[in-house]
Amino acid sequence: MPTPFSNKELEEICLAGENAAREYVFSVLDRHLIRSLSVRVTSERFGSGVDFNADVEIEVDPVVEMDLEQLAEAAADRALEAIDEKVRAKRVA
Repeated sequence: MPTPFSNKELEEICLAGENAAREYVFSVLDRHLIRSLSVRVTSERFGSGVDFNADVEIEVDPVVEMDLEQLAEAAADRALEAIDEKVRAKRVA
């Protein structure tokens, strides 16, 4: 049984998650303090469902004293929240 989303819809959903994670990081840290920011949102089809994952990696200027692992986890959580919202909206539409 196919998943309820087309490839284009899955791409749109993943992009919404990626954008939410980036926006969260930029709301906490000034952009000029961020050396690199990697946000990876993936989807995996299984049976008639889809599983989404978000992975965030942040490298900052050494002057920043912050728990980057906690920030990355919070950003990944924001990504998954945005994905949940998109999925619910598409199911209602």
